[in-house]
Amino acid sequence: MPFGITAYQDREAGQYSGAVGLLQAENLSLNQNFEAQDKLDTLGINSFRYDLYKQPAEVIDSRTQSQYLTPIKDAKNLILSFGGASAAQQYMQYYGSSSAALSALETLYGPPTDNDGVISTRQVITSLTWTGVANTMGINISAGTAVSTAGAESGSGVVLFGVSAAIGIATRVDIQDVTGNIGSGVSFYIDNVQNSNATGKEFAASGEVFEDSVVVLYYPQLHPPDPAAVNPLADPQFKILPVNGTDGLGSGQTYYRNSIQGSYGSFPYLTGHSEPYRDGYTLLGDAYTVTDVDGERHASIASTCSYIDALRGVDITTGIQSYVGAGSTVKETRQEFAINQWSLVKNRVNTQARINANDAAISILKNSAFQP
Repeated sequence: MPFGITAYQDREAGQYSGAVGLLQAENLSLNQNFEAQDKLDTLGINSFRYDLYKQPAEVIDSRTQSQYLTPIKDAKNLILSFGGASAAQQYMQYYGSSSAALSALETLYGPPTDNDGVISTRQVITSLTWTGVANTMGINISAGTAVSTAGAESGSGVVLFGVSAAIGIATRVDIQDVTGNIGSGVSFYIDNVQNSNATGKEFAASGEVFEDSVVVLYYPQLHPPDPAAVNPLADPQFKILPVNGTDGLGSGQTYYRNSIQGSYGSFPYLTGHSEPYRDGYTLLGDAYTVTDVDGERHASIASTCSYIDALRGVDITTGIQSYVGAGSTVKETRQEFAINQWSLVKNRVNTQARINANDAAISILKNSAFQP
């Protein structure tokens, strides 16, 4: 800390009067710095401006949730009523190849690159079929049961829907989470117990439907500013809006359609979650390739996707993107005042610590026991 006094003597310090004088002069300068800060009230101004942005940040966050995120979630749940698990049990559509099934899935629900797309992941469902003659042992199987095939087409998976078919009854078993190549005409096992071989194979597809999310960049030692922190920007965290259940917090934010970054399964990092991060986001359900048996199911899905498209907007001036962009600007500006607050308070803490250290040294140097 520079100061103007260059020569000062404290005769009570005896041999150390020069050193004590300089320490006292430094303390005088440091205390004058305190007085100047108090008169200018820079800390107060920055604190006032930081607080000034609190309410608009909270309101924007709350409106982002109520006017966009919640309606988008509700629309996705409506889509799941048309194409979710309950509908798929009755109206699953099957195809002759896995590529055809995936293509149909994207036609119904859109790929991640489309602004009206609603699925975050996708997978092929293998459907094994038995003719009545081929079903020689009866098939009784619960959803979630492990199955596998062996031989030329070996693979494993998990049963999607429970099936109960007596001997001689034609049936099918839909299998998801497939690894390898589930095949027909080869040995078929239910929980490692061999059953009759399937006679045919078809394909369907499904995609997971997650909520849209806003991920907030958050510095916990900056909101509010913590003068005890060595660096308030040293521990960046990424949290779902609202942060810790509180609107208005954060230093910036990004909106993610379907909680992914533009490609299947690309969930953004969230603090406290490991790869693939998906456990930090909210899964609403699975959507399937379903038939249009009633002539309205596909149209209803399409119109609801269009509604979601409008809510999302096309740029930072429309839809949820406008709210997220405005909220990010407010939070980034608020962060600047938070950093200024931290710097000023930290400077005061450091200055007082320096004064205290100088006073301790002066006390020792003026002690007669330390005089030569």
